[in-house]
Amino acid sequence: MSKPTIYIAAGHGGSDPGAVSGKYIEKALTLKTALACQNYLKDYDCETIMARTSDVACKTADKMAQVEAKKSIIDLVLEMHYNAGGGEGCEVYYWHTHAPSKSLAQKVLAEMVKLGQKSRGIKESKAGTSYNFGMCRQAATTGIPSILGEYAFVDNAKDQAKINSDAKLRAVGEAYAKAAVSYLGLKKKAVEPAKPSGGGSAGAIAVGSTVKVSGTKYATGQTIPGWVKSTTHKVSEISGDRALLGRDGGICSWVYLRDLTLVSGGASKPVETGCTVTINKGAVYGGLTSARGSKVPAAQLAPKKHTVSKIQANKGVREALLKEITSWVAVSSLTRV
Repeated sequence: MSKPTIYIAAGHGGSDPGAVSGKYIEKALTLKTALACQNYLKDYDCETIMARTSDVACKTADKMAQVEAKKSIIDLVLEMHYNAGGGEGCEVYYWHTHAPSKSLAQKVLAEMVKLGQKSRGIKESKAGTSYNFGMCRQAATTGIPSILGEYAFVDNAKDQAKINSDAKLRAVGEAYAKAAVSYLGLKKKAVEPAKPSGGGSAGAIAVGSTVKVSGTKYATGQTIPGWVKSTTHKVSEISGDRALLGRDGGICSWVYLRDLTLVSGGASKPVETGCTVTINKGAVYGGLTSARGSKVPAAQLAPKKHTVSKIQANKGVREALLKEITSWVAVSSLTRV
């Protein structure tokens, strides 16, 4: 049985910038969002097809032709845009006669709202209106659930604050992905812990490890330049079969674990309830309060030790409650001692 396939479309591109307000250029925002969506889905038992993976032209007619050509294998269509015109908040469009697309739109909107964005609701795309979007309309002929999402207004100061970093755009891309996971009922792939490919200290690659890159492509598909492979990098985060290198002052890029060589700092025992840990540099608070996303102050970082009193998932992130500071921190930002 073939795996579910998701078509991911970054709006605009090439000579078509989309909406523009200062440094906020829609074609760049949508591309980062789409790549983050694809990257998140690599942990799941599915396939993805990208409308574009770089700043190239990709008109609506081109995307519609791509979907039509592969409609026998595509199970879902996600088109990503950013808005303009002085409004505020997120909205998701679906073809007005296609109930499966409406259901998908509801899931996408719900994930966007979880990020703290104001909801403008799900909206009908239909002929004879200014919302006659080709990618939504195509759902009526292909039968494929299809939506067009607008997460934020590039010309609204409040919305700009929600898309002003790669981390925030990554979260938006992951919101689309989480909606797709829920809609299709996708299961995570089973992934074996990565081992060093040679040299360095014994153990699996972990957050805080020093590594060298040996592959040719980033996990997002772009070519890795030579200078990146000629130096070492710190692992900032691990998700499935990929590692984020140099989030704070480094290359801030995702690379497959299989393409990394451990230099030093391999993992020993996993973080679990009752163990003692230190907090890595660059860590932020988790949990469900307004403090989520705030940097953990230097006074609480390594070498200061903390005790894990509980572990659970908050907003899709596995986090540990640290007894001494009564605060949640991502497990990936902790080192067991």
